[in-house]
Amino acid sequence: MLRLEEDEPSPGICDQLHEIVRSIGLLCYVACPPIPSEIIRKLAFHPPDKGATYRIELKSDPEKDLESVRDCHDEPVQLVVRDRVHPEVKVFSVTTSEDSHLVCVKCSPNCYSKNPEVANQVVLFCQSSSADLGSFLQPNSMNFSTFANLFETDVYAFDYSGYGFSSGTQSEKNMYADVRAVYEHILKTRPDKKIVVIGYSIGTTAAVDLAASNPDRLVGVVLIAPLTSALRMFCNNPDKETTWWGDSFLSIDKICHINTRVLICHGDHDQRIPMTHGMALYENLKNPVPPLIVHGANHHSIISGEYIEVFTRIASFMRNETLLSCRANQIESSSSKKFKHE
Repeated sequence: MLRLEEDEPSPGICDQLHEIVRSIGLLCYVACPPIPSEIIRKLAFHPPDKGATYRIELKSDPEKDLESVRDCHDEPVQLVVRDRVHPEVKVFSVTTSEDSHLVCVKCSPNCYSKNPEVANQVVLFCQSSSADLGSFLQPNSMNFSTFANLFETDVYAFDYSGYGFSSGTQSEKNMYADVRAVYEHILKTRPDKKIVVIGYSIGTTAAVDLAASNPDRLVGVVLIAPLTSALRMFCNNPDKETTWWGDSFLSIDKICHINTRVLICHGDHDQRIPMTHGMALYENLKNPVPPLIVHGANHHSIISGEYIEVFTRIASFMRNETLLSCRANQIESSSSKKFKHE
């Protein structure tokens, strides 16, 4: 005779009260104050705990604790991940228009590209909302140093305001000011270089906001797992024609203003930001290149190194499809025609 499994015990009144209190607490945290920008900020930004993935230290006094890069007072600092200093990573800081002091890094490849188009470019990377610099500098994983070697050029990255050892608070406004400050630093310190901006996840909104203003020397944009807007994502309606009041991260409204070439990469198994968002953005591009749909990739695995075609496609984009490469090809083609004519 089979013995029926006993039913799970019903939660007691204490358990029910605990769940009610927890739900009320979560609602109060998200909805108070009832300001759309504050609600979006709490939902959108999830920085790792400070010091969980990396720390910074003064080169002159490694034992001194730093709460923010602001505390270094322009003294040279070094970045430490898992008690290891990364000598190949140059650490610097910039100050934004919102008075945030950001931790920034420049990672250089072991060997620079011999392709003149790639050699004349550098990469600026905008990361996701749940990562900081240390997340992309872990050993034995796809990290900024690996990016530099794959792209054969310098890769710049930074922590948003309120992330890691950057000062300030997380917000959409600050994030846009952050990427502009780092971009302007590259313009000033690398006057001989063109810039390709790569954004991943929420970092695509920073990349789009910057690129829509068509800054000097921007020759290409790469968007990995991008979203159309915050409410379109939460409501799973990327094709909505009009924008809701109170919506934010409005890439769908800005992307049509980008003059440079834009490459979109998206995984077809992405459940966090479905591929339909990437395709909706693609349809609104002024100057698109063929997108990359990564079959089997989800929101995390698309950039984990599991799908190397993502990085080979970006490298190909930098060689052949950025505005710099297109101009070079046009000049070469014109010269060839002129030679044949003569």
